[in-house]
Amino acid sequence: MNTLIIFDLDGTLADTRADLANAVNLTRNHYGLHNLDWTEIVNYVGEGRTKLIERSFYDKPDVDIPEAIEKFTNFYNDNLTVETELYDGVYEGIKNLAETQYYLAVLSNKPGDMCREITDYFKLDKFLVTTMGGGDVSTTKPNPEGVFEVIKRAEAQGFKRNGENVWMVGDHFTDLQVAQNADIKSIFCNYGFGNRKGLSSSFEVDKFSDIAEIID
Repeated sequence: MNTLIIFDLDGTLADTRADLANAVNLTRNHYGLHNLDWTEIVNYVGEGRTKLIERSFYDKPDVDIPEAIEKFTNFYNDNLTVETELYDGVYEGIKNLAETQYYLAVLSNKPGDMCREITDYFKLDKFLVTTMGGGDVSTTKPNPEGVFEVIKRAEAQGFKRNGENVWMVGDHFTDLQVAQNADIKSIFCNYGFGNRKGLSSSFEVDKFSDIAEIID
């Protein structure tokens, strides 16, 4: 099947909220600050570590952001898959799409090494052309550079783009924006924890298994 499906990770394939929130609060605790409710932290997720930490330290404007990012990264690296789980139907859905000869990839704003550790942990890596995240290219979503690099890697494995056969699947406005910027189709995942901020998508789904019914 000459179709490439690019998936976001957090809020699309995996529910990472608890481990992300825990790492943020451990970082805040390091600076003597109280825990934030995880629902508040989730609202800060989606645009990379720097934005996450800046927003999570709104009550300590003098914090050294690069240092706090390093602390957060260490805490999160130590606890990437403690409570993180795949959403219902993700493993089976990815496996079935791969067996139907779709080209599949992951593109996240989470650091690439963390993304790969998570996809490896859940044994998704064997179905993917590539797993990419922050640091693997010079920009993050919604800049389309990452999408173009994913397409390039898929082409190295036999994919041929024709203008209508690349999809971005995600739960955040950055996924919808990057699809627009790269001129590809998009599917918004209503079950995730992101925010579409009023942006439109080609399609939307309430559960992961619905994706296969849309893409043919």
